[in-house]
Amino acid sequence: MPLQLKPINKLTYKLGLTPQMRLSINLLQLPLVKLQEFVKQQAEENPLLDLESADSFSKSKEKFQDNEEEKKNYLESLITRPTTLADHLLRQLRLLTDAKLDQKIGELIIGNIDADGYLRCSLEDIAESANTITSSAEGGSLTSTIGKRIEKVLFLIQTFDPIGVGSRNLRECLLIQIKAKGQENSLAGQIADKYLPFLEKKRYKYIAKKLKISVEKIKEAMKEIAALDPKPGRAFNNEKTNYLKPDAVVRKSKDGYEVIMNDWELPHITLNDKYKQMIKRKDTPQDAKEYLKERLKAARVLINAVHKRKETVQKVIEDVVYAQKDFFDKGAANFKPMTLEQIAKRIGKHKSTVSRAIANKYLQTAYGIFEVRNFLNSGVKQENGVFFSSKTIKSKIKDLIENENKEKPLADQKISKDLKQEGISVSRRTIVKYRKQLKILPSKSRR
Repeated sequence: MPLQLKPINKLTYKLGLTPQMRLSINLLQLPLVKLQEFVKQQAEENPLLDLESADSFSKSKEKFQDNEEEKKNYLESLITRPTTLADHLLRQLRLLTDAKLDQKIGELIIGNIDADGYLRCSLEDIAESANTITSSAEGGSLTSTIGKRIEKVLFLIQTFDPIGVGSRNLRECLLIQIKAKGQENSLAGQIADKYLPFLEKKRYKYIAKKLKISVEKIKEAMKEIAALDPKPGRAFNNEKTNYLKPDAVVRKSKDGYEVIMNDWELPHITLNDKYKQMIKRKDTPQDAKEYLKERLKAARVLINAVHKRKETVQKVIEDVVYAQKDFFDKGAANFKPMTLEQIAKRIGKHKSTVSRAIANKYLQTAYGIFEVRNFLNSGVKQENGVFFSSKTIKSKIKDLIENENKEKPLADQKISKDLKQEGISVSRRTIVKYRKQLKILPSKSRR
């Protein structure tokens, strides 16, 4: 029997997204800067939309109307500018250390890192400035102990992103990047360590003779070195750096913390009364009425979507701030485990909605501006059912390594035992994983 093609009617049910739903989803995941651009573009295309200056209506303004100085500080905190290398490093410093002296030393070091990412002053100069700060604060000189503290803080900064920052010369910059890959004992590592001047002069035969290997292998290693970044700070030294605008500000209040949405940056959207009246007038041509009705419907959909975006983002950020209260009170060592699923359950939204709501959103805090996603982290469950967040454990690992005896660095197993004494049970394998994420070298390479 020959094969025949016949049409068959089949009834199926498919969940489709309406244009309104699509718009809401798209707006929810937009960063504030892109939302501004989108709203302005829509207002240019739709005569039914009017934009008013946010300063003339913002509810956020009412929170500061009785305190001009506080309002001024708030507005200044929302001034947008390119994120500099110093900004980027200071955020990491404040997140990864709670010690006031280390933060002061770190600020001095970062203040002397140039646009290429290199530390352009001696540790002695840093020590002199640090001694002025510490002796005035503590009533005595700390000259004898400050040197080691500065080296420890510099070592911490050299683990920051971008890797290689804080180096004092090209050799150190390349070695830091090589060690971060766990390749310090590689041929590229040996050449960068001892033969960099000869490599720059292309004296391959001399290096090959010294290392007793072929010139071909030297050239292969040279390619690995050439792939490293000799100026790790330059990514922040250009006019095209992205602008960061916080979607909300966290302010300490009597009852804890309050989240203030950044309405200052978004113009207020209203409907144009003139065109609304034209729809009702009898002398308006029918085709014009149909067009205006269509534009009115689109305008109302946009206003509703922007309102829903703000409402959802605010709910998510308020939940994050509430859950991470201990971090805002005490610093990095007090992060709580928190996942998308937990937030979604608490605020009654779908996980995908929460994911879009935190995407590309930034929060202004006392520690600086952070991406909201940074406050989410997994946890390690203890035998008693208590969870410790991965960020808290990483912070404690960092503290242990910063305070270790540099002549006898802590092995991963020893770090695991020390944490257990603090009531945190973490396997050696997990310590290794977190240490690598922190870009900290193994004990044998920290001597």
